[in-house]
Amino acid sequence: MTSHYLTNITPDSISGIIFTYEGIRGSIVLMNGPTGCKYYHSAISDSQMLRGTDFDPLNYPELMYFGQPRVPCTYLDTRDYIYGSREKLEEALHYFCSSTDFDIIFIVNSPGAALIGDDIAAIAAAAAPGRTVITIESPGYSKTEWYGADFACREMILQLLPLIKRQKKHPSERPCANLLGFSIFQKNHEGDLLEIKRLLNLCGIDVSCSLCCGCTPEEIKNLASADLNIVANASYGRGTAELLAKECGTPYMECRGIPVGFPGMEELIKDVCRRLNVSPAGALEELEKARARAYIYLSRLDSLTGLPKSVPFAIQGTVSQCLGYCRFLIRYLGMAADCVAVLSPDRNDPEYRDLYDLLSSKNMADALEKDILSTDAQLVFADGSIIAKLKFMKHDFSGIEINLPSIGYVDIVPKTHIGAAGGLALTEQVINGLMF
Repeated sequence: MTSHYLTNITPDSISGIIFTYEGIRGSIVLMNGPTGCKYYHSAISDSQMLRGTDFDPLNYPELMYFGQPRVPCTYLDTRDYIYGSREKLEEALHYFCSSTDFDIIFIVNSPGAALIGDDIAAIAAAAAPGRTVITIESPGYSKTEWYGADFACREMILQLLPLIKRQKKHPSERPCANLLGFSIFQKNHEGDLLEIKRLLNLCGIDVSCSLCCGCTPEEIKNLASADLNIVANASYGRGTAELLAKECGTPYMECRGIPVGFPGMEELIKDVCRRLNVSPAGALEELEKARARAYIYLSRLDSLTGLPKSVPFAIQGTVSQCLGYCRFLIRYLGMAADCVAVLSPDRNDPEYRDLYDLLSSKNMADALEKDILSTDAQLVFADGSIIAKLKFMKHDFSGIEINLPSIGYVDIVPKTHIGAAGGLALTEQVINGLMF
């Protein structure tokens, strides 16, 4: 079991906060900190939700942007850590209010700025009167990226709660759901959202808000008008769903493991349709068609080679990812888990218990104790950094990226591993990974 994710350079809580707010259209995410804290976050945000058409730094010459289209910062220096960041925060806010079109601004303290003690909420209220400003005093320091994402959603909802509770009008005559647990830091977030929305639409269900993953501030204000909150990735959205249930009375359902492939999405669709009292027939028919297509290719491969049955695989990811992928790879494809490296595992997490029970039932529980860098698996599901490191170590395997950072492949067509489209795509990658 991976007790801490130190085999890789992995973003922590402040990254989760910034990527969450960068997923809101019409927003500005201002980092109150030094320039060195902004470059990575701006680059990743812009690669996941393209804003600039080129890499010319002269397009963003303003002092706070430093040549990048996202995550401006207050460029704090030694003097500011002694005398405070008020002056630079006011400068930034005056500039945005006078020269930039935005709906909402988020001010996120860097870890160092959080120690200064500035009342950034009061500074923002005075410098940007009448504008919607959300402030994060402490970034969570060394907590996980997904903790930061969930925390960011909760803090935003709490600060906007009067506006959210005021809006009770249902935006559609059909049943509506919000999607929680998504982030632009998730490698295939765009394709995942397109697929789950497509299948829900086949059941007559509209998606009101994909929280912090391409949504607008207006959709956030309409959160309370939905009939159900769907938590597709519990690692990222469980706390947010609990908060909305408490404050707004909105029921929620939580996926145990992300809905990878056909079985995971079938389970989600049936549960959602039961709760909203609609028929799942349209989506289930689509999933069955995709399953039939996958069967043809799997059957041909099996008849020739016996694959993919019993092929060892390794995976590294959150517990929600590991559970979702393991269910598909073990139960549907008949593969064997050589290593399951859960990032920052919690043995009391219900998803971790489900994962342990699944692996134990197949005599694979030892996979939870194995270091992914010592795996002998033929297929490795991980981020590009781990895959590259294993390649440099001369391991013989095929790598399938499921997390950022990426090796660098540019996805023009949105990809997914969930639902009908995702089941076909993942089956395709497994087959080709074993053949070449």
